[in-house]
Amino acid sequence: MCDYQFFSSDQSQAYGKFYSPRYPSTYPTNIRCSYRFRARYKERIRIVFEVVSLQKGDLSCLNRADLIRVFDGKTSADPAIRVLCNEGIELEVLSTGSDLFIEFVANSDWPGQGFKASFHFQPIEDGSLDSHRPNRLGIFTKPTESEPSASETSEFFLVA
Repeated sequence: MCDYQFFSSDQSQAYGKFYSPRYPSTYPTNIRCSYRFRARYKERIRIVFEVVSLQKGDLSCLNRADLIRVFDGKTSADPAIRVLCNEGIELEVLSTGSDLFIEFVANSDWPGQGFKASFHFQPIEDGSLDSHRPNRLGIFTKPTESEPSASETSEFFLVA
């Protein structure tokens, strides 16, 4: 098991990068990694998965051996706001509060390259915290100028 923690403070940078084990080489089999992010009061966490290259398979992430789960809170007991499998680029997740927990699980016999991601602790503007989406946990976007293709929308799923 591998565990990483990132905390916002006056002594640390407000941004950085994190990776799956051995990235950009193939990640090991039978591994579970956790990445815990803790922002300060009136901050939240923005994660951008710049590259995701996990074991390829069917379109559903439900029964996948290799996946990334993003939880809007301190642990995997908190609500999952994103589950990633297969491949993708520039996938963004935004916490609703000051904690975010990411779990990377790799149990397949044919692992992929893994992932490269960036994080940014950013201030919460008064009144801006999901005011337009009161019944949702977290925000996820794919910043593009055009509409996503069918393959881009079918490989990643929100589990609510």
